[in-house]
Amino acid sequence: MASGSNWLSGVNVVLVMAYGSLVFVLLFIFVKRQIMRFAMKSRRGPHVPVGHNAPKDLKEEIDIRLSRVQDIKYEPQLLADDDARLLQLETQGNQNCYNYLYRMKALDAIHASEIPFHAEGRHPRSLMGKNFRSYLLDLRNTSTPFKGVRKALIDTLLDGYETARYGTGVFGQSEYLRYQEALSELATV
Repeated sequence: MASGSNWLSGVNVVLVMAYGSLVFVLLFIFVKRQIMRFAMKSRRGPHVPVGHNAPKDLKEEIDIRLSRVQDIKYEPQLLADDDARLLQLETQGNQNCYNYLYRMKALDAIHASEIPFHAEGRHPRSLMGKNFRSYLLDLRNTSTPFKGVRKALIDTLLDGYETARYGTGVFGQSEYLRYQEALSELATV
């Protein structure tokens, strides 16, 4: 019996050593993965920094140009004049399923209008990145040709714009025509 328990304790020692080495290997792999993950996260790119083997002045030029990317603002034209989707509006079918086309036309109409979206300076400034409502209300309150514009006209225009851009309700042909009428009336001022 004593030799049996001695043999059993030998097996236990071997099992404890095997499990201990397995836990050690797993912990080593886990720690190494975490270190590599944090090292990759701290860099700019996925694996190698931009301009890794480039000369110092080229690296600086790359950094300068990459920092300018955040300042680029461009609002594209949503519907071209010769877009095939505009032909769908002319058909007399179900007009409710083409609400998105009227929304796109309404947003493009802002840029096509004659409203001067620039500051009183030499260089015109785009409207992108600004709040459209506050911009027009500021124009109405300052000493510009828009000073005498009725508040109801600007409110109609801005409600139509916000419905077209952010609204979830129906924005069909009648809403678009009302919006276009207010926009053209404001452009004539």
